[in-house]
Amino acid sequence: MSVQAGRKKRAWLGWIPAGILVIAIIGVGVASAVLVGGGLGAPAPRPTKGQVTDLNWSIFTTDGLDFIASARQVRIDLSSPPIEAGLLGLDDDGTLVLDPIDNIDTTLDYDLIVNGGGEGAGGFRSVVTQITIVTEGGLVTHVTAPLRDVINFRQTLDVLVGEADVFGWDTSGIDAIYQTAADATRAGTGYEFTFGPADAAGTPVSATARCDTSGYCIVAYDVTPPVR
Repeated sequence: MSVQAGRKKRAWLGWIPAGILVIAIIGVGVASAVLVGGGLGAPAPRPTKGQVTDLNWSIFTTDGLDFIASARQVRIDLSSPPIEAGLLGLDDDGTLVLDPIDNIDTTLDYDLIVNGGGEGAGGFRSVVTQITIVTEGGLVTHVTAPLRDVINFRQTLDVLVGEADVFGWDTSGIDAIYQTAADATRAGTGYEFTFGPADAAGTPVSATARCDTSGYCIVAYDVTPPVR
């Protein structure tokens, strides 16, 4: 399935720090609804030999990246860590960034599917604007990405709290988050808060919301598969 068609370029894309990113969904069910509601029912193009792994997961070789660009879908299997970088066509040590895809006056998002294995949700799926994969010592250490939606602080907090059971996040620090937001608003500064990491989805996931002075937030998720 290919991801969401283009949307108007947003100025805030340039505001996202390259090293941010923290991964997952604005709700497993909500993400699916966004995909279907956005007219994303058409199947992705079929990969040719060498564009995906033998089990149809994404591979990040030149051919694999060409397929990702055309399908706008990234499928990553993190269910059996440690994840060897070489098997995915990645450098032993490096950072691969899949930027938003320019399409004239719009940018195209990615449909990100992460297989976490195990019990519970077993992973997640989401529409994201960018994907960053970090490798160290021959292993995948981070898969990170910001979600496409930009919503206000209270909506952001409600969404993340609503996903706490899916990812296993501790939400006992909500009062401190509200205080952080209030202090930053009075000072006229941006602020951020994080839930996780926790591994109820089968692989450790944390989510960080970075909010600007207007009170609108970008949520990004960080998946950190075990390396031993």
